[in-house]
Amino acid sequence: MLLIGIIGPRSGLTGFARPVQSSGWMAFALRRSWQGGGICRARNVVPWRCFAQAARAAVSRNERRRRAKEAASGGEKRLEIPERLIIYHAGMGRVAFLAMVKLTSLLLGAFFGLLVVPSYVMAEKPVAQTAAVAAAGMVPILFIAYTTAPFVTHIHVHLPPGARTSRAVLERFVGAMPASSRLTFTTMSLIAKPRYSSVAVGDLRVVRGRRFGLVNYVRDTKAENATRKWYMYRAVGGFHVQEGRVEGKRYGRKAKVDGWIWDAVREKVGGEGR
Repeated sequence: MLLIGIIGPRSGLTGFARPVQSSGWMAFALRRSWQGGGICRARNVVPWRCFAQAARAAVSRNERRRRAKEAASGGEKRLEIPERLIIYHAGMGRVAFLAMVKLTSLLLGAFFGLLVVPSYVMAEKPVAQTAAVAAAGMVPILFIAYTTAPFVTHIHVHLPPGARTSRAVLERFVGAMPASSRLTFTTMSLIAKPRYSSVAVGDLRVVRGRRFGLVNYVRDTKAENATRKWYMYRAVGGFHVQEGRVEGKRYGRKAKVDGWIWDAVREKVGGEGR
């Protein structure tokens, strides 16, 4: 049958001739499409990529940490109140003046200690005069450092997440503030650098007449000093906070001083609540 079909007349195989012609036309169209940029392009279809995709840009370690931190803090963005609120500010004028006094005393001591005293020694002045000049440079530094160390420039309160959902919840938390609530007292070092002291509300005590009357709040620092090296600063145990009600003035451009929280804390620790 196969032999008869092959050698038979073409008129009897008209039904099979058309596929042969159509297959030749398809081969021609296929060849033209490959020459013109691919069969996918001939059919107006986006061609498949037969090569590997370009490698993604490398992400640095800091960028990964930043993304992880943003993902971890995503829940905190829904909270209305920040985690740390400023509840006391001594005033920009007082803080700037105190910093200027500290730096001036340092410059004065450096002038006497590095210029005047060596000149007295080279001139073979009496020992009493040389000692007096050296004391004139050192006494102001020691006096300023002793009397201004307790001065508090800022006080911040650290709030738990449950107290940050709304203003009403914050007021209820402040009204029944636990003794374990943390406060951060900011003072200034000898070179006018901020020093931060983390204090629990229950550790504060009110005193009178301490350090020429310049200290009105104290805390126990024995446990904290025991963990510090001998060459480190001792923990600040006395603080001077101005008496009276703290006004709700602006601190910087955005933050507002929530003085009513400090008033509640002062009443809790036994200070004057006005």
